[in-house]
Amino acid sequence: MAGNAINCPMMRNHFHVPETYFLSHSVGCLPKVSPNAFQATFFGPWVSGENWALWMEALELFRLGVARLLGVNPSTICPQSNVSSALTKILFSLPKPGDRDVILLSKEDFPTIGFVAKQAESLGYQLQFIDEHPSDFQNWEDAITDRVAFVLVTHALSNTSHILPVGQICAKARAVGAVSVVDVAQSLGAVPVDLAGWDADFVIGTGVKFLCFGPGACFLHVSSRILPKCEPLDVGWFSHENPFEMDIEQFRYAGDAMRFFGGTPSPAAYVLANSAIGLWAEIGLSGVHRRIQDHLSTLHTYLPDTATTSPVAAKKRGATLVLRPEYGDKIRAALEVANIKFDQRKQGYRFSVHGYTSADEIAQLGEIFARLKR
Repeated sequence: MAGNAINCPMMRNHFHVPETYFLSHSVGCLPKVSPNAFQATFFGPWVSGENWALWMEALELFRLGVARLLGVNPSTICPQSNVSSALTKILFSLPKPGDRDVILLSKEDFPTIGFVAKQAESLGYQLQFIDEHPSDFQNWEDAITDRVAFVLVTHALSNTSHILPVGQICAKARAVGAVSVVDVAQSLGAVPVDLAGWDADFVIGTGVKFLCFGPGACFLHVSSRILPKCEPLDVGWFSHENPFEMDIEQFRYAGDAMRFFGGTPSPAAYVLANSAIGLWAEIGLSGVHRRIQDHLSTLHTYLPDTATTSPVAAKKRGATLVLRPEYGDKIRAALEVANIKFDQRKQGYRFSVHGYTSADEIAQLGEIFARLKR
């Protein structure tokens, strides 16, 4: 990824950022280049009649861009419409491995992960949840046995922003012969991801949050180690080795990750995402990661030590500060008067920061937090 050609504090100039916006964990802000780029690369081909030829080029460009962000070969990337669909395709692409009948996951995962995994019970699997907090590797160490077929692990938890020890978990999964699937939906663009170090079998994610792709531009990464074993059930002509062969009686899986693709795509989401990918190539994500953690560290100086559900230590957290409910309730009225944009889960009040979050906004939110010390 390119270095910081755009100074990180100046990032705000390149995005449409609502004032006091602390919701990038939900939807990242719109890059200013995106509307015109979308007009040219989605509507332009439609108007000119060169539609599918150019739209498919844009789809391939998306694969290349995501591969660069992840540091992997583009042949291992398959575009997806959402994370749920990606996980469904994975779980139903591999034969049940004999007596291995456990899908291991955490109750702290985003609910859609559990919803999808539950459907695999029709294949003879059963769900097993990590009993204690998933940020402690020992809880995974004890649970990953030779009965486990799939290990589903979230890099950054949505509800509490804890970073999980993904590398250790994947290594233990490999050691017992289990398949590892890592969800980077809440981490990619916010904190470094290390696919080479993790060596996971699959990685799934979305760019709607900290990468500011817009909705619908998701992806699936599959390792070359496990790809030959995968025979997805959800296929279409773009899953074919040669989509334009047009022989209804001859289906052969694509030789790369595109076997997970399916039928005719909707190119709009990927066309839109490409403009954001280009912008990140100019900005560089390493500076964004540092700025996010600097912002969070500053916010913590305004808070009592016990105020957050999310971790205080920078290396243990994503991009979201989660204020415990009993603390958030005390300042909710002040947050609403100041038009601070946040959301709430049972674990607490969630405030995410980004490279485009201004120092003034941090100070404004911090002054409200400071009331909790008085």
